[in-house]
Amino acid sequence: MKRIYALLLFISVYSTAFCTEPDSLYHSFATAYARLDAALIKELYLKDAEVLNLYDGEPAQSLKGTAAIEVYYRNFFESFRKNHQQLVLTFKIHRRNKEGAYLLDNGFYQLEIVTPGKPSSFLFGKFSTVLATENGAWNFKTDATTNTDFKDYEDETAVPIPKREELLYAPFYDQLTGDYITTDDELIVIGRSQVRLFAYFEKTGAYRGLNKITSTSWTAGRTVLSAEVNRRFEFQGDSLKVYEQDKPVIHAKRVSLYRTEEVSYRNEQQQQLAGTLFIPVKPNGKAVVLVHGSGAQDRHGYASIIRLLADVLARKGITVLTYDKQGVAALEGNFEQLGFSGLAADALAGIHYLKQRKDLLLQQTGLGGSSQAGWVIAKAIEQEAGAVDFVFTIGAAGSGTTVITQNLYNTEQQMRCAGIFNALQIRNALTQQELFFQYISTPTPQHAKQLDRFTQQCLKDTLLKDWLFPVSDAIDLTDKNQWFTTLEISFNPLPVWKQYQKPMLMQFGTYDDATPSELIVKKLQQLKHPHLQIELLNGAQHLGLKATGMCRGDLWNVHEFHPDFFKQLLQWFDSF
Repeated sequence: MKRIYALLLFISVYSTAFCTEPDSLYHSFATAYARLDAALIKELYLKDAEVLNLYDGEPAQSLKGTAAIEVYYRNFFESFRKNHQQLVLTFKIHRRNKEGAYLLDNGFYQLEIVTPGKPSSFLFGKFSTVLATENGAWNFKTDATTNTDFKDYEDETAVPIPKREELLYAPFYDQLTGDYITTDDELIVIGRSQVRLFAYFEKTGAYRGLNKITSTSWTAGRTVLSAEVNRRFEFQGDSLKVYEQDKPVIHAKRVSLYRTEEVSYRNEQQQQLAGTLFIPVKPNGKAVVLVHGSGAQDRHGYASIIRLLADVLARKGITVLTYDKQGVAALEGNFEQLGFSGLAADALAGIHYLKQRKDLLLQQTGLGGSSQAGWVIAKAIEQEAGAVDFVFTIGAAGSGTTVITQNLYNTEQQMRCAGIFNALQIRNALTQQELFFQYISTPTPQHAKQLDRFTQQCLKDTLLKDWLFPVSDAIDLTDKNQWFTTLEISFNPLPVWKQYQKPMLMQFGTYDDATPSELIVKKLQQLKHPHLQIELLNGAQHLGLKATGMCRGDLWNVHEFHPDFFKQLLQWFDSF
């Protein structure tokens, strides 16, 4: 099958050289793959075009003429259509030359094969194409393709076609993650999200998202996310060198301060889950399953926060399990159709897996996580409190309020920070959202009328359009692929915590624009819970990073963790 898959790929590339028409040809080819459309493929070739498949160790194949090309692709696409698979093509043009009336392109491609309920598979190749014009339009005259490896494609710096934020290729980039010790005995932790590497400097708390130049060369700015180039990170084998203005300022070597193990297990619906187990050198008998925030998160988490937490805890003797959400990376299922109860069941599946691992010699096993994880963990406690020995949450609205309250707070903060809305506009947007939630919770004709009437009034102000939720006839309450119909938006976790008589730590930041920290802290304090430790970090944002204000807490403005963030977490683990 490898030979067949790659045949398709040769066709593709993107460049700004000469004119945009040939680039549009490559875009059309990628579109044909996305649609599994053989007829569109046919239209991209000259009538006497030839396609050559030239793979190492395999007989050469040739398709001549558009009729043969269309038949081939019709059969080829049908196999994917039957399996409900999708094809995602990305191209990079390494070089384009003009010879007379022809364009000669050379480059690399990546083909992602997306299979429902399974991890994507990838194929990489290189191509040479000859383009010619017919009736004023560019077409392919010849295509020749052969195999290559991931690094050839990744190290090509040309703009991808189509331009998209590509997922990191896990088999390669997971090898770069882990701990590095500098010549000055300082620790640098390299983690990753789905799209970039991250670097954490333990001594200073500095945190940087890295921007890729090549597979082993990355840059960073002065904040977590930045387009500027302040430093360059070079990976070579077990070595990491950091440069400033082309001068080496840091030299570090990889060290093994814990070991990792790729694991798989099943939830109560017998769906396969996959994750990474972090096993300390000197385990202390405690283990935690790290739970995700919202969105399509894998085992590394948003901005690699899960991967970083796992590293920090494993180095202190705590066993950690991280896992992929359903439908993300190597996981079956679809997380978008899971409410808090379904997400909680997957978290509990991790607990049960750890308790079955007798070789780990565990004494206490708990749950921890940030943001949406608060509601998920509360649901897990509600379902099976006896299985969870402790809990910690970070910036979690689910530690003390509902999804409705959290959304209204987040909208208010974002509108205030935008700096273009007056008090009446903010109040109107919040009122419209309140009426929306009222209708979602109790979809009566009266509530629909109130929502629709007020929405029409708000739409007279064009500035409010992007802040308004749908009107009643635009809402399909039976569609479970919507967050407001899937999640339990009125779920209040406070009664769960009141009944849960085991160690709990809940951390919040005063500059969290997503979670009403001070409101939740007051509610939690009213519980007077003897096993609950509440920490409000002055000047911290949603993930525990230090911010200078409520409107400056996004990753483009922050650059280091609050000095008490990890310290409080580790001290709490030592307290029980």
